[in-house]
Amino acid sequence: MSPSVSLDEIARATEELEEAFPGRVASDSRDESGAIIRIRDVPLSSRWTPQCGELWFLLPFHYPDAPIYPSYLTAATPTGGLVQALQPVTWREMSVIQVSLRHNAWDPSTDNAVGYALQAMAWLRAT
Repeated sequence: MSPSVSLDEIARATEELEEAFPGRVASDSRDESGAIIRIRDVPLSSRWTPQCGELWFLLPFHYPDAPIYPSYLTAATPTGGLVQALQPVTWREMSVIQVSLRHNAWDPSTDNAVGYALQAMAWLRAT
């Protein structure tokens, strides 16, 4: 796969995310390593303070042939301790909660960044 094809795929995925979450998506560092995506105003369960956060993830340079993993949550803290799949880490010089939800059956012909974000958000609302 050529870098230009990968960058085209990353640009397309970013556009799809912006359409799915209008006014809530920002992307940084779009280059040969991929793009950092941030989705603001992600609703969370009552276990979080506040009950809204920001979901971050890397669209890797080899997207869509590889799953997105992991993602990170900022602007919210879990109350009552961390559950499985959540751990505090430092990422991009920020203290964040890493969300370790790996899609082990990722299929680039059917899976995409919007689906990944929706699944991560559903899990965070249920956690």
